[in-house]
Amino acid sequence: MNDILKKIVEAKHIVILSNIDNIAGASALYTHIIRLHKKVSLVCREKNCNKEFNLKYSFLPWFDKIKDFKPASADCVIEFDNSCVSLYEYFQKSNMKINSKMATALYSGLLQESESFTNKIVNGTIFAMAKELIECGAQIEICSKYMLKTSTLSSLRLKSKMLGEFLLEDEAKVAVFSLSSEDLKASGARVQDCDEVLKESLKLPTVEMAVLLDIDNKYEMIKIISKEI
Repeated sequence: MNDILKKIVEAKHIVILSNIDNIAGASALYTHIIRLHKKVSLVCREKNCNKEFNLKYSFLPWFDKIKDFKPASADCVIEFDNSCVSLYEYFQKSNMKINSKMATALYSGLLQESESFTNKIVNGTIFAMAKELIECGAQIEICSKYMLKTSTLSSLRLKSKMLGEFLLEDEAKVAVFSLSSEDLKASGARVQDCDEVLKESLKLPTVEMAVLLDIDNKYEMIKIISKEI
């Protein structure tokens, strides 16, 4: 983070380059750079990032400013792949004030990274961070509505397909899903949308692992996730 902030100080036009999964933290950093009266552009590596499958992020500050190309005039490109937790910690250590827009973006990223305060990163420090962000003006109702309660038609179609055909193997310890390019095309979803279904299968009491296989490549493994102990 020190290197990133040094680049910001020295640059005239900064580009924050991020994946959609890191867009919450990138939004918070974008707000901070605006406060420094610097020219800044927020760019998502995914083309057409404003499409339906990313609308759950549409409440984020500056979402409507996201571009899918790098402006030619930029003299500094920040490849942002940091967690919201690490960005928050840096702001705290540097005594940087977190305003409402930054707090909202960081809180939404915290919800995502902690899987709604349920995964192994959750501890007292994480809850203290959430409390601080709320006190800084995070719009927690909006964050929860979009991050936890918003879905898309394409992801629901994909979920129906996957849950309707998966198998339990190895004494019901492994949930095995199969997917083809035609399945994705028919649903309108992306491979990334499969993660939610794989994680949902881990809620079954006997399942310890979920595996996604690619039908088109003769059942080559696409991804695998395990239940956290």
